[in-house]
Amino acid sequence: MHYQHYYIVIFLLFSGFVMVSQEQKDVVNNSSIAFTIPEKDLLPESIAYDNLKEEFYVGSTRKGKIIKVSKDGSKQDFITSKKEGLWMIIGMEIDVQRRHLWVCSSGGDNLEGYTRKDGTEGRPAGVFKFNLDTGKLINKYVLDVTGQVHFFNDLIISKNGDVYITHMFSEHALYTIPKEQDQLVKVFSSSAIKYPNGIALSDNQSQLFIAHSDGISVYDIQDQKTRHIQVPVGVKISKQESIDGLYYYKNSLIGIQPDTKTVQQFKLDKTGYKILSAKPLEVNHPMMNNPTTGEIIKDKLYYVANAQFGSFNKDGSLFSQDKLYEVCILKLPL
Repeated sequence: MHYQHYYIVIFLLFSGFVMVSQEQKDVVNNSSIAFTIPEKDLLPESIAYDNLKEEFYVGSTRKGKIIKVSKDGSKQDFITSKKEGLWMIIGMEIDVQRRHLWVCSSGGDNLEGYTRKDGTEGRPAGVFKFNLDTGKLINKYVLDVTGQVHFFNDLIISKNGDVYITHMFSEHALYTIPKEQDQLVKVFSSSAIKYPNGIALSDNQSQLFIAHSDGISVYDIQDQKTRHIQVPVGVKISKQESIDGLYYYKNSLIGIQPDTKTVQQFKLDKTGYKILSAKPLEVNHPMMNNPTTGEIIKDKLYYVANAQFGSFNKDGSLFSQDKLYEVCILKLPL
């Protein structure tokens, strides 16, 4: 991904939005191709899944749109480019019960035609709630203040319908949209959680796991306290090894580490505040070019393998079609 501003450079280094040139000595190949999308220049960051209709949704940072992939494999634009003021499509989640598609969207140089400058105009970001069956916008919750740089990164939905969202740049924070209030509320901001990214919720709905540039932090929803997760010696989840997509699965966390082209499973202790061990599930798959986020479906992780965020020329133009690849979604048995 081509960015001109130092805010984004920091973000890229810590969240995996750039390709890092390094040798991959280890190879673990357990993933297979779930489906591809021929539109090479989507530069997708996220997918979501409707388990009622068995349909996938893929968000584009380049086009600012969302594509629906039906059960029969057919593909069509569900939310058209920049509709309702959308910017880059970042994190997405589906509330199947309430038939809502929740979308994190933020301004940025990846978006075709984007011209705003962080230092003078600021960077807008919003959370958009769409009707999953019709595509109609229900509501949007936007931060757009001159001189302030906002970026909503990822989100998770609790069983009762509350939404939790990570936010970075002008502040490193956790936001929520409580179902009953239906408005954007800041839970906390903290310099201890730098560049918060992926977010996961424990099965008992008591703990939020937040991936950031220094590792993973755990927020206790009832006590409203945050603590850094304990990590065994040798397990690396910060800086270059930091996690983008993060998912809770059977008392463990599944983390996608873009810069090392790795998907790992981190076994937790009973408290959830300590990682006991780490197991690589996928390392250096040949289709990986900035793996980002995914969805767990029936004991399989479906994830974006090739966001291709490093596919820009020095002048800021996107690579030509012959240097880009079809969007590839991989599936990995857990």
